Amino acid sequence: MSHTRSEEEPSSNRHMKDFQTTSVSPLCEESINRVMMEFKTSFMNRMTNEYNSEIMGTKDAYKEAIKTLTETLTRKYMEGQLMAERVLESQNDCLLQNKHIEEKQEELLQQVAKLKQNKEHKVEQVKSIQSIKDEADRKRASILANKRAIKDRLKELEKSAEVFKERLGLEIRKLHGEKVQFVFRYINPKAPQQPYTFILCINEGQYEVLSCDPALECISELLQNVQKTNNFSAFLANFRKAFTVLACNEKEM
Repeated sequence: MSHTRSEEEPSSNRHMKDFQTTSVSPLCEESINRVMMEFKTSFMNRMTNEYNSEIMGTKDAYKEAIKTLTETLTRKYMEGQLMAERVLESQNDCLLQNKHIEEKQEELLQQVAKLKQNKEHKVEQVKSIQSIKDEADRKRASILANKRAIKDRLKELEKSAEVFKERLGLEIRKLHGEKVQFVFRYINPKAPQQPYTFILCINEGQYEVLSCDPALECISELLQNVQKTNNFSAFLANFRKAFTVLACNEKEM
């Protein structure tokens, strides 16, 4: 039983006994130094290994952190670059849109100016057309008035024709257009039926002698008198007198 307890004696006690045995053994100083150096070397190696392990772990963690940070920064940088590109693209789109809007505005302004110009031109055209219409109306009214005056004078001539024909041997013939031929007879006593004629035209209220047979030198004077006095009967009487004087002069010759 006691033997069993001695066998089960703790190992720490055994180590202590071994140490006591060793310590009491005579060792030389060199052996002690060697043991101490080995212990120191072993301790330093162990501490160095542990330190290196810690350093390597810290270094690996630092590298991992740097890697993660680098990846994060790189991703952020790429995202920033992409965002900058999108912003620049958006700015370019805005510039293009603004330019397009300005072009459209300029086009609209030109169209408005053109419409305004066309409107003003149309107003001027309307005024011009109205002016032409008014002038045409005035001319039409003048022509109608002139035609009425001519008709009135022709009627007057026709009324006087019979009187002149009976008393003065005058025949009035209406020709094509606004022309009238006056034929005088009983001018030359030797040839009472010999005709003395002239053709008269009334143009815009003015008398004009187109032909005269035989010719008279006083036609201009006779026309001036009838334009002033508007006495057509006197005009015909003066024409007959001029033909009579011409016939007398021919008789004397």
